[in-house]
Amino acid sequence: MEKKKTSISFVIPCFNEEKNVSLFYDKVAETFQADLSGLELIFVDDGSSDKTCDNLRELYEKHKDHIKVVSFSRNFGKESAMLAGLEKAIGEYTVIIDADLQQNPKYVLIMRDFLDEHKEYDIVCCVQEERKEGFVSKFLKKSFYHIMNNLMEVDVKDATSDFRLMRRNVVDSILSLKESNRFSKGIFAWVGFNTFYMPYVVEERAAGTSKWGIKKLFKYAFQGIVSFSDAPLVFSLKLGVFFLVASIFLFIVRFI
Repeated sequence: MEKKKTSISFVIPCFNEEKNVSLFYDKVAETFQADLSGLELIFVDDGSSDKTCDNLRELYEKHKDHIKVVSFSRNFGKESAMLAGLEKAIGEYTVIIDADLQQNPKYVLIMRDFLDEHKEYDIVCCVQEERKEGFVSKFLKKSFYHIMNNLMEVDVKDATSDFRLMRRNVVDSILSLKESNRFSKGIFAWVGFNTFYMPYVVEERAAGTSKWGIKKLFKYAFQGIVSFSDAPLVFSLKLGVFFLVASIFLFIVRFI
C-alpha cells in the first residue's frame, strides 16, 4: 500500500500533563501504525509545575526526528501555547489537539482524508456531539456563544473546539494577525476560509483533571468579548457621556 506523503504538524498545548504526554505519543504512533515519518509533534509546555517538561525532554531525546518541544518560563495560557506551536509548525496540514487524549488522534486521519478529497474546504473543525458537562457549565457556555454572536461581526458556531485540522494557507493567515490578546475561536472565524464541521465524541481524560474551572472560563469569555467586539468600549463611552451630562446638570442646579 502506497504511503501518504501528506505532512501533518501536531500542535499540542500541555499544562501539568506529566502522565499524559507519553501516552499521547504512543497513541499517535498506534494510530499511524508507527509510521511517523510524515509527522511532527510540537509539544508546548505552558509553564507546568509538575514533571511535564522533564517527560517531554525524555521523549525528545528518544524521537528527535519528529518531536519539537517549546517550554514557557511560566503559565501564559492555552492561547499563547497554541500560537507558539503554530509558529513552529511547517506541515502541509496543522492540527491543534490536547494532550489529555480526550480528543482521539484517530480523528486526525479522518480530517486529513476529508481535506485530501475535498479541495473546496480549508479547515475541518470538530464539534462535540454531546457535551459531557454539568448543567451549569453547559448553560454558561451556551450563553457565552449567544452573547458573542450578538456582539461580534463574525459567527462562532456553538460547541466548536480548538481541535481542528487546517491547511497551510489558513495557518499563515492566522499568524499574520498580530493580536496581543488572542481569542482563537474568534480568529478562526475572522480569517474566513471554508470550514467543515465534523461531529466527534469526547473521550475520558487518560489521567489528571481538567484545568478549566468556572473562573478560567469567565476570564476566557471576557477576553473574547473584548478582543472581537467594540460593545464594551461603546458602552463605556456612553456611560462617560451620561455622567458628564449629569454632572453639568447638577452643577447648574446647585449654582441656581
